Amino acid sequence: MIAFTFTIHSQDIVIDGNTDDWNNVPILSEPGVFPFAKVHVSGNSLNFMVQLSPTTSESDISQVNYVPDSTTIFPNPERGFYKHTESILGTGNALSKSVLESYRNNESITLILHVYYLSNFKTTSLSALALQEFDADMDILRNAGLKCILRFAYTSDESGTDAALTYVEQHLEQLAPYISKHADVICFMQAGFIGPWGEWHNSSNNLTTPTARAQILSKILENLPEDRMVQVRTPGFKQTFLDTTTPLTQNEAFKSTSLARIGYHNDCFMSSTDDYGTYGDVTLEKAYMNAECLYVPSGGETCPPSGIDPADCTKAQSEMRYLHWTYLNEGYYKGVNDQWIVQGCMDNLKREMGYRFQLISGSYPGKLSPGEAFTARIIIRNLGYAPVYNKRNVELILKNNHTNVLYLAKTDADPRFWQPLTENTIDVEIGIPAEMPLGSYSLFLNLPDGYSSLSNRVEYSIRLANQNVWDSITGYNNLQSNVDVEENSNAEKYTGLQFFQSK
Repeated sequence: MIAFTFTIHSQDIVIDGNTDDWNNVPILSEPGVFPFAKVHVSGNSLNFMVQLSPTTSESDISQVNYVPDSTTIFPNPERGFYKHTESILGTGNALSKSVLESYRNNESITLILHVYYLSNFKTTSLSALALQEFDADMDILRNAGLKCILRFAYTSDESGTDAALTYVEQHLEQLAPYISKHADVICFMQAGFIGPWGEWHNSSNNLTTPTARAQILSKILENLPEDRMVQVRTPGFKQTFLDTTTPLTQNEAFKSTSLARIGYHNDCFMSSTDDYGTYGDVTLEKAYMNAECLYVPSGGETCPPSGIDPADCTKAQSEMRYLHWTYLNEGYYKGVNDQWIVQGCMDNLKREMGYRFQLISGSYPGKLSPGEAFTARIIIRNLGYAPVYNKRNVELILKNNHTNVLYLAKTDADPRFWQPLTENTIDVEIGIPAEMPLGSYSLFLNLPDGYSSLSNRVEYSIRLANQNVWDSITGYNNLQSNVDVEENSNAEKYTGLQFFQSK
């Protein structure tokens, strides 16, 4: 007899058995409620099945291997190419719902970058009309099913003027309640305010000093909801602000600290060796970004490239994957974008920019009784350049195939940690309510927006890159598995606290 210890679903299971009889392996420790596990014994190169639940046989387990969709270009929230839009706040200009909807429906675009120019308020507070216009625009954006990358600036003229620090801080305080109200449709905010286009250079009010930049960035972080990130123009700006060149780690990520909330926008991407001053030490700072941008967003736009450093397809795909790009201007610089079309990588960029989640396999119970535990394992791959950066729920949904009544359960999975080119496992153990009607149920996976205001909007749910899974009416992904809920007086009752609940 030989004893082994394994960790299965984060639980140590001790088994032993005669090596001549691997089909009859007794379990010595408490097995928990997991239905089964395939165990590989590396020392002996042996594979066998360990039966962990006395109530669930292998024949009751549905194993699904999903067919990938490697070609379709489809819209998904908070990622991909964006449309650049802008307006002068307080002049009556408004976003157009029909135009925004056409971006999504005709071009698979779910993001805009909107620059609000505060050119009429350089020496005065924002007017009530200006604040109402911003408020109305965000409502239009939400109704259209898109999100925005938000920036404020005072001039679009290279030799134009910005505002004094006092007014920048006052304007941020005035905008704060409206930004908070509409945080659900603000993907990220860019630091802005300083200099032409809000790009943090050539300030007429001496705002490009480290002290002034720090005051503005601190004020933005103070007035931006804690679950939203701000982007600065270069990695050096964040390093100076925090006085560190050490990149963010997984343990520090997605918290309310300044370290965890500052990302980057590069508005001269792939234009020269140092992207026209975006980088100081190019090699070191790109390595820093490679680590940082697993947890904070990077994006921006290209510039006319220098002849020394062409922005061809090979470089584009390599740079975006290395720097974890999640979005890019679709209209500027057009010469670069057109080159990608000619060279044949544009469709790849459209598919892989940001995240692209794909189901690999799933193991689900085929039969359960009311009061019993639903246990499952789902494996998902991220084929994209980046993870998601804003909080998002991962839900399992059982739909009664006769009545269409839905039962929902949130899992503990956090897709912000589904990093590029990784496989990620969702393990669940959820109770079937005692009062759940008997019958056949279809199983779905839903990845809705983290805000309740958007959680039932199909436009804000994530579509998975598999064939025959997406439900365009509900925004759910069909896991292609049925669960029969039927009476069984001998079933082992679930003793946990989380149950499917009627939706």
